[in-house]
Amino acid sequence: MGFHKSVLTCFLLAIWFKCYNNAPHNLIDQTYDLVVVGATFSGIAAAINTAKNDHSVIILEEYNDIGGLMTGGLSFTDFLSYEALGGIFIDYTQRVEAYYKEKYGPSSSQVRDCHFGVHAEPHVTLKIFQAMIAEYPQISVLKNHRIIEVEKGEAQQGRYQLNSVSFKDVKSQKTVNIRGRFFIDATYEGDLMALAGVDYVVGRESRKQYGEVYAGKIYFENGKLLAGSTGEGDHRVQAYNFRVIMTHNPENRVLIQKPSNYKRETYLPTATILKEGLVSNVFSEGRDAILRAQMIPNQKADINDIKNSPVRIALLGQNYQYPDGTAEIRQQIIQEHRDHMLGFIYFLQNDPEMPVKFRDEAREWGLAKDEFQENEHFPTRLYIREARRMVGDYVFTEHDVRMAPGSIRTKNHPDAIAIGDYALNCHGVQAQGPLYRYISEGDYGHIPPPFQIPFGVIKPKNVDNLLVTVAVSASHVGFSGLRLEPTWTALGQAAGLAAQLCLKNNVGISQIVVSELQSLLHKSGAKTIYISDVDINSPLFEATQYFGTKGLFHTIYDLDSVNLVPPKSLWGTQYRECYPYHALELSKILDLKLAEEWLNILKMDSEKDSEARRLLGKTITRGAFLNELYKIAIGS
Repeated sequence: MGFHKSVLTCFLLAIWFKCYNNAPHNLIDQTYDLVVVGATFSGIAAAINTAKNDHSVIILEEYNDIGGLMTGGLSFTDFLSYEALGGIFIDYTQRVEAYYKEKYGPSSSQVRDCHFGVHAEPHVTLKIFQAMIAEYPQISVLKNHRIIEVEKGEAQQGRYQLNSVSFKDVKSQKTVNIRGRFFIDATYEGDLMALAGVDYVVGRESRKQYGEVYAGKIYFENGKLLAGSTGEGDHRVQAYNFRVIMTHNPENRVLIQKPSNYKRETYLPTATILKEGLVSNVFSEGRDAILRAQMIPNQKADINDIKNSPVRIALLGQNYQYPDGTAEIRQQIIQEHRDHMLGFIYFLQNDPEMPVKFRDEAREWGLAKDEFQENEHFPTRLYIREARRMVGDYVFTEHDVRMAPGSIRTKNHPDAIAIGDYALNCHGVQAQGPLYRYISEGDYGHIPPPFQIPFGVIKPKNVDNLLVTVAVSASHVGFSGLRLEPTWTALGQAAGLAAQLCLKNNVGISQIVVSELQSLLHKSGAKTIYISDVDINSPLFEATQYFGTKGLFHTIYDLDSVNLVPPKSLWGTQYRECYPYHALELSKILDLKLAEEWLNILKMDSEKDSEARRLLGKTITRGAFLNELYKIAIGS
């Protein structure tokens, strides 16, 4: 991996990409090896990883731009430790950092503010995604097309395949039909899987269904459940909001004008809350403000909702119809959220009831003039935190992020295809009150150790040539830990490589040999287990990922000697030091008891086991032993 081409070369490729994709009618009259619905980064990752093996791919996108939320406002990327990132997401971050170094210099503030490439302005991310796709002429992109219908083949033994999908051009209203051998749903809404007849749910399970602490109706504060937390399931969906890009740079600032449908009375309670001293600032990177301003390069901020703040920008309770809604219903909900956000900021900046201190602070900020220029500098994508969720081969729940018995690690999944490192995190489903004045119902947060994600979360139960990489198979609580762009991207990469295997071997998803998929992932720098001290450039990366996924490292540390403390924050951000007790310490001399435990877990055939046990008579480091053991295990 790495950023081997110059940024200028990539931008020239991006220009080619734009021109190439202005001729959509040439793309229709053929059968594609892979059809990807949704040009999210997850979908882009899937497309690239299938195209690498010279398969033909088409990506279809309802919006006018590719990239989903990462080009639509979400620029401050959510994860906890850098050690959790891998695969194509690392490729992206390297390109971001290279862009800022080349344009502004390696010691520039822009390089510092991109945080090793994980923060980028939306227009920069768009250019990089365009360049990444343009490197693969096998990939075509058709934008402004909304999926409307699916053609299925005849079912055999309860399973069927998709033959084609139909789309409507959102501008001309013309319908096109795209045939494919394999399909991937990378939409936030799960639109392809729903039309394909795949089982899915919307809303929250009850606490009883999966035995999850945070399930159903819940009031939560400071790590504790409060009275009124019944655990009842319902149709309610986690709140949405826009991730607005704002700046305090006067030269690039556009002040918000009074919206045409502005309703002052909607926002007046905010002034009362401010006068009571319950909020310290309008903008803050912390949680003591109204708007969470997370800084990105060039004096810009990604503006987000603040969980359980007395003042919320998310419209809690006004998105329940979105997941299954028609295009018209969804557009109405999107417009309501846009109107609310613009009206709210206008109120903060102009209303005479606003305390002067807060009003003056608010007026220092405006929309970024150089972003979303075709949309009045406002983001094009609503932040869909959760919509439909597939009920697939494996339902990921709260239990998958709990510590495994006798281990400092979470539950081991031998069929893992990705990892996650983030909180179980929900912004709530209902507005504050009447039970609690400033606590939103459904809002919770719990930070687990890093966790593995099994193959079954992207596999439908009954379709042999479809994978779902965003609206994955999880409970409401489980999904709240998966719903991050790095995680969705890792699942997209895994799906793309799985499609490659199916196409190469002419088999369905149910016939994939997971170890072959994991091998492809590891060779691509993708991670299936969290190891804090072996990065993707290590000569032992593939070996340690292989053995870790088989469960060898779950009992390295004696629980009686563990003193687990939360990792420290890096630079005062949500990012943190690596998770403790997840290192392999490969330079340590191997303990004989540990080596025997590893061999017992592996259960190799007798010939390989005997060859491996001959290593036990030597004084050898953990790293050297794992290196030799890997050669024996895979037969190289």
